[in-house]
Amino acid sequence: MSKIIAIVTGASSGLGREFARQIDIMTGLDEIWLIARRRERLVELAAELKTDTRILALDLLQESSFAIIESELKQQKPVVSILINNAGKGKAGRFASIKREYNSELLRLNVLAIMQLTNIVLPYCAAGSRILQISSVAAFMPQPGFSVYAASKAFVLSFARALNEELRREKITVTAVCPNPMETEFFNNGSGKSKLNWIKSLGIEQPEKVVRVALARSARGKDVSVSCIAGKLLRLVGKFLPHRISMRVISKMGY
Repeated sequence: MSKIIAIVTGASSGLGREFARQIDIMTGLDEIWLIARRRERLVELAAELKTDTRILALDLLQESSFAIIESELKQQKPVVSILINNAGKGKAGRFASIKREYNSELLRLNVLAIMQLTNIVLPYCAAGSRILQISSVAAFMPQPGFSVYAASKAFVLSFARALNEELRREKITVTAVCPNPMETEFFNNGSGKSKLNWIKSLGIEQPEKVVRVALARSARGKDVSVSCIAGKLLRLVGKFLPHRISMRVISKMGY
């Protein structure tokens, strides 16, 4: 029989690491595939987990990484029960102040990598499989001072919801996970260092809760997971307040 696996990208830290930890206590998994650039972090994480792991130290900015993942799937022929598309990057600041190369990499990782990995993994999914695409509350409206990142997450949100509807008959759930800023390395290192304005700081989330809520909502077939009150309010604002007004407010608050 085919082994049943979960795949987690960006598993070396933050949200990806927490997903791996919480998936580890679920029943019915034979193996967790951990994907990230930093092998030593993946080895440390694997040592914590009870489920067997496969470590793939890969950079999803490199096209060869997808060929390796696809080859592993073809050889192993597993059933992918859970895919967590978590790898991503972002930086706050005015568009003109951020290097073109950085924004190009951001789009390749936040958009193209998610689309490509989903396409590779989907043939190995079955009824009951779940795909969680990590988006953000930034997807709910344009974000001055975070323009490219917010646009990339809007793509993830739209893509996940549409794909969830497409796969309904196959009983495969696709969920867009939309957290507020979290206490992770994303906002504390060179890839995403930014000083959050005081409004956004009020909604700082804990990865443990974000993951717990996301897994629960995906298990119920939901296409969106928002895990805090601030995030739910932003979603409502994005639906009902004209974006030209919300963007003006964001600009006045500072980035």
